[in-house]
Amino acid sequence: MTTVPELVGPRDPIVAAAWRERRRAARRLANLSPDRPDRLPDLPDHWPPTSAPGSARPASPVGQEPRIQREPGHQPGGNPGSDGPPGRDRSGGDQVARPITIALVTDGSERATAALLRDAGLDVVGLLAPEPLESLAWAADAEAPRAYADLAALLSDDVEAVCVELAPPASDLVAQRAAEAGLHVLLARAVTADPAALRAVADVAEDADLAHVVAFDDRAWPAAWHVEASAPALGRLTQMTVVGAPSGPLGRAEVLDLAVRWCGDVLAVCADPEGMPARRLTATAPVTLALLTTSGATVLVHERMGGVLTEATFTLCGERGRIVVEGQQVRQADQDGVRTVWTPAPAAGRSGLAEAAHELVRAVGMDDPAVVRGATVHDLLAVTRLRDAARRSRDGGGWVEL
Repeated sequence: MTTVPELVGPRDPIVAAAWRERRRAARRLANLSPDRPDRLPDLPDHWPPTSAPGSARPASPVGQEPRIQREPGHQPGGNPGSDGPPGRDRSGGDQVARPITIALVTDGSERATAALLRDAGLDVVGLLAPEPLESLAWAADAEAPRAYADLAALLSDDVEAVCVELAPPASDLVAQRAAEAGLHVLLARAVTADPAALRAVADVAEDADLAHVVAFDDRAWPAAWHVEASAPALGRLTQMTVVGAPSGPLGRAEVLDLAVRWCGDVLAVCADPEGMPARRLTATAPVTLALLTTSGATVLVHERMGGVLTEATFTLCGERGRIVVEGQQVRQADQDGVRTVWTPAPAAGRSGLAEAAHELVRAVGMDDPAVVRGATVHDLLAVTRLRDAARRSRDGGGWVEL
């Protein structure tokens, strides 16, 4: 049945703020009770644990669903007595057992986002588009019960979180306004045009104990988690190379995030062809980006139009061995010989957004933003700083120190 959404205008923001505070108080109280079957337990301090061959995500120490260590009595896929996603209570329980309510702000470029958020356990209750009539039409398509006339209407509605699916600078503005209104923030695209606005999002969110999560596809790539867990066995890192990395702002953001995860913080950046420590990685793969990291490793990247992160070839070298990643295949060579591990394929579609949505569900459900182990606004700011340094290197020549 097609949903006929209601077009909602602005309401009293004080009433909405009070509703959110009651919702958080109820979740906080429930998390203090060890007898709640729908309570999300604490994650281990060493998260993410080492991934195991054949595991789609880093393996849980107790062998349950990898990303959430569930207590006895919890039924994966829904609460006891429920046929809905995690957190959804169809039996008339109290409000803390209900799913986390979220509003979607979109430019219409993706039509399956609402379904993806619901699959993660979120309840998409409203949608905001650039124009009120578009809000109505797209809300009906997304089966959202409410459409918003403007941003003020969304911020004054009974919602706990917002998913921002806009291009910058609109995404920066909406994220900042949402955090200031007391909403948890999920950024569907790892790009910004206003780092100052994002820093404000992080500051406001952390002062108010709000979660802020950013969708990076590399955070949902099983091979990347496997390499991150295996890298210490290589000893001191010396070099990382990437052949066939995706180009463009989003593609470069993914590669930069991976480089920081595997090799540590970046000390200097070069995007000047004349200043590269090596001109080519192969005969047809010129180096387009170079990094110097705190681990001592030099990162050399070849980017190409149409490149796909999970189809590029990554080589990570250390003093005691090296790791080569090609798609699902991870080969590690060290003093014990050569081993090959086949990791699961990344989830089809927008795996980064799906992973980020799960992170948001866990953080809000536990009323603890610190449990977010995926990318946050801080990670996006770090990547943006590196992209800006690369631009200055390309325009001005030479290396740019950070």
